[in-house]
Amino acid sequence: MEQRIKQSILATLAYFDIFDYPLTQLELGRFLYAEDGGKWKDTEVAEQLRHLENIHQLRHKEGYYFLFGREEIVDRRQRNIWFIERKMKKAIRGVKKLAHIPFVRAVFVCNTVSGVGIDEKSDIDVFIITKKGRIFLARAIATLYLSLFNLRRTKRKVKDKICLSFYVADDNLNLQGISLPDLSGVASAKIDLSGVALAKPDIYLMYWLAQLIPVYDPDNLLSSLQKANTWVKKYLPNAFSGYDLLSRWQVENNKFWQSLKFFFEKTWQNSYGDLLEKQAKEMQLNKMKMNYTSVQNEPDTRVIVNDKMLKFHEKDKRAEYRERWVQKFNGLDLG
Repeated sequence: MEQRIKQSILATLAYFDIFDYPLTQLELGRFLYAEDGGKWKDTEVAEQLRHLENIHQLRHKEGYYFLFGREEIVDRRQRNIWFIERKMKKAIRGVKKLAHIPFVRAVFVCNTVSGVGIDEKSDIDVFIITKKGRIFLARAIATLYLSLFNLRRTKRKVKDKICLSFYVADDNLNLQGISLPDLSGVASAKIDLSGVALAKPDIYLMYWLAQLIPVYDPDNLLSSLQKANTWVKKYLPNAFSGYDLLSRWQVENNKFWQSLKFFFEKTWQNSYGDLLEKQAKEMQLNKMKMNYTSVQNEPDTRVIVNDKMLKFHEKDKRAEYRERWVQKFNGLDLG
């Protein structure tokens, strides 16, 4: 039992260490990696934290826990507080515009609070849930609308721009199908430390789901998303617990724009809307065919284009992050 708790703590800290991100004890409990969904009492985790600190496997400084020898990431996280706040203000401005788009049901900001993969020059990733049967139409309008306000990320304009690269329909919320193959059952793919093996699931996707910020979510689709992805709890049993911080960044409905949005949704919900959806789809598919450097035809999940999901992650680094996480954990000794 103690060995498994130690493994869970170190595996969690090892993952966030990849992004130079120390964790508070509350965050550690929420994001605790525990294979087979094992849950530990807070007192048990606290006891092992003290033990791991005593044997120099981790350190505790100014309310944050981190791997031994990585004290500098505490200062880095504290310095980035203003940076994250500024990014979120920019994100809110863009999400307010996206909330006006017909058939856009929810908009989540990704990767920002934990500082995963962002810097001062980076864009702002959003995850958009649309009404089923209108995903191409919603994307077309969103792209045009944000472009008019100079808010959309392009090849030349990246810093603080909204990256419209991931849409799913509201009847396709289970994302397990796009996860990297889980190598848990492959003996050679595990790491053995004092008899404790670490599996290799799609760790990035699971934490990505756990850290989505529902900036625009009037129908509480975050709850539906979490219920559709309970498979995450096999490794992150506490990942979908409440997080009060999220409420600070929620966008409220504007009555005028919501009325206008409702009007277009009612007008385009019939056969005329089907025609618009078909035209938007054909137009976008034709444009995609002209992108000869795209990986859209490769047999993987970097780029997905269908009526249920539009995902454009040409430089998907999930496999890289998983290997770095495993290698970092491999360099530790549970003692």
